[in-house]
Amino acid sequence: MNTKFIKLIVLLLITSIQLNAQQATEVNSTKVVQMLKSDSKLILLDVRTPDEFSSGHIKGAINIDVRQPDALNKIEKLDRSAKYIVYCRTNNRSGYVINSMVKSGFKTVYQMTDGITGWNQNGLPVNK
Repeated sequence: MNTKFIKLIVLLLITSIQLNAQQATEVNSTKVVQMLKSDSKLILLDVRTPDEFSSGHIKGAINIDVRQPDALNKIEKLDRSAKYIVYCRTNNRSGYVINSMVKSGFKTVYQMTDGITGWNQNGLPVNK
């Protein structure tokens, strides 16, 4: 009976760890449009360069250039309990940032996998 109890405790512990593990959710630009319409608290994080950002970005996006040495420090200062959609040109830089955010304990992080390129290809509006 003692062995069964220990196995049950171990199983519950493993399940609890898996449920609490953070992970990023991949979404495309058309899904992001729907998400932004239904949740005004989502924060858009554009991790491209300032020049790329000024050439066209999603309305309301915050720009943190991941290529700058202090980029991860800036991201670390963000609210970990907020919900973020991270994007770049395609999905390389955003993937790097997403991994860092998840490891740092950000609770809800989405990666726009088709990036601003997909956003533009879908004819969605940008701010300049």
